[in-house]
Amino acid sequence: MPRSRFTFPLAATACFTAIFPCGCGDDLVFRLPDPAVRTIAFGDSATKGPSERDYVTFLPGLLSLGSETFANEGDGGETSDEGIVRLRSLMTRGLFPNADVLLYWEGGNDLTDFIQETDPLLIFSPDSASYPFAAQLADKLDEVQANIETAIAVGQDAGLRVIVANYFFMPDGSLDCGPLLLDILLPVQAASANRYVTQLNERIRQAAANRSATLVDVAAEDAVLRGDSANYHNCNHLSADGNEIVAALIAEAMNQ
Repeated sequence: MPRSRFTFPLAATACFTAIFPCGCGDDLVFRLPDPAVRTIAFGDSATKGPSERDYVTFLPGLLSLGSETFANEGDGGETSDEGIVRLRSLMTRGLFPNADVLLYWEGGNDLTDFIQETDPLLIFSPDSASYPFAAQLADKLDEVQANIETAIAVGQDAGLRVIVANYFFMPDGSLDCGPLLLDILLPVQAASANRYVTQLNERIRQAAANRSATLVDVAAEDAVLRGDSANYHNCNHLSADGNEIVAALIAEAMNQ
């Protein structure tokens, strides 16, 4: 994104930091509007992650559009409530005055945080009648769904068409998995994790339906994604190959 060419003295920078408590680390303070952008890709590390290529990089070629018309506003580790704050800031600052599409993909980190707090070894299945955290999980999913609906409304209120994605499932094989205590995902843990993901995805589907947003059902491509381990960068991020599959789904939705 374009940035100001002016160099601020140290004292002036300190004043800006006092005015904007988000601090110098938040580049929204100093960014200029980018009128070329027509599509904003917003979300967590599923949007801007550790793989060689994010899904956003494939969209210009798939849609025969210039790369300058896309903005990747992903922020790894962000939860859905944090995302609302950042999304509102993007909208109110008018950084993308000509944008007409918002691609929204968030909520996964809320679930990861919940698992880390309640079931870090993925011992329990949330589908079980004896699952000990049923009430807490229901509350968390209620919160995530409400946040997603709020984020959709923020985009729609700004005049954007909102396209929402749900999450891919974790692969069955043993893979590096930083969020877990043992840093590895075993097949039995993947099965349990995917039961959590299934419940999250149902809430994302419901949120999209409630707000009349377009849904990209990434989970429906499970057989394709998990059918080839090359589609995964690690247990909870897609590789460039996996992101290309997702990009095709999103491009199809954008063309509808």
